[in-house]
Amino acid sequence: MLEQENPGSKTNVQLDALHRFEYLFVALGASIEGFQWMRKVIVVDATFLKTVYGGQLVFATAQDPNHHHYPIAFGIIDSENHSSWPWFLENLKAVVPDDPELVFVSDRHKSIIYGVSKVYPLARHVHCIWHLAQNVKGHAQQGVKKDDVVDKFIKCAHAYTGSECRKEFDEFTKMYPACANFLVKRIDMEMWARCVFEEDKYNLDTSNFCESVNSVFRKDRKLSLLPILDKLIEKFAFWSSKYRICVWVI
Repeated sequence: MLEQENPGSKTNVQLDALHRFEYLFVALGASIEGFQWMRKVIVVDATFLKTVYGGQLVFATAQDPNHHHYPIAFGIIDSENHSSWPWFLENLKAVVPDDPELVFVSDRHKSIIYGVSKVYPLARHVHCIWHLAQNVKGHAQQGVKKDDVVDKFIKCAHAYTGSECRKEFDEFTKMYPACANFLVKRIDMEMWARCVFEEDKYNLDTSNFCESVNSVFRKDRKLSLLPILDKLIEKFAFWSSKYRICVWVI
């Protein structure tokens, strides 16, 4: 029905062995068409649904040239695991093909890392700086202000040149040795340092962009399947109309 009413849209529903609902994927035709003019950076994330059936709402979003939210696709899955994320990404691949210039941004969830590497072998994948900063500050020694750790780490991550990054990271290492040791041993530098990453991810280095989309639908997460679909499509259509009007006004 949606594909008939919204030309160019792509949808998919997967049922389990007992013919019960398992996964849903939706990409609206207008979003698919418009993404070809966007920066090739996709943020993926998930948020819990609050229905009696549980499940999670997942998003793939981009950013338009005016730094507005640009939802590409969304879906509903049972949980974040090694089956659901590859399934969602396989469907996403049908509308956003694999490309060496494509970059994914997400938190460090193992199933997202697995799914991106399996489905998009040509694309690059980086960690959300904000989520990583929360992991880093957890390794700070007692008595250290955690917010100071976060601020200094983000300075390291945002450095534009190798010399600037080395300077900042040397200071970070002296101030927070346990945090620096965690980064050196556990996380490749190109996953978080702007100056090391070879491709273009522009200003997008956190999944907070997707988190903010999640927050818009926070009250709707208690709805059942069809009402939440209506809310999602309604909001996406509103954003599209609103930002188009803003462009014409400018």
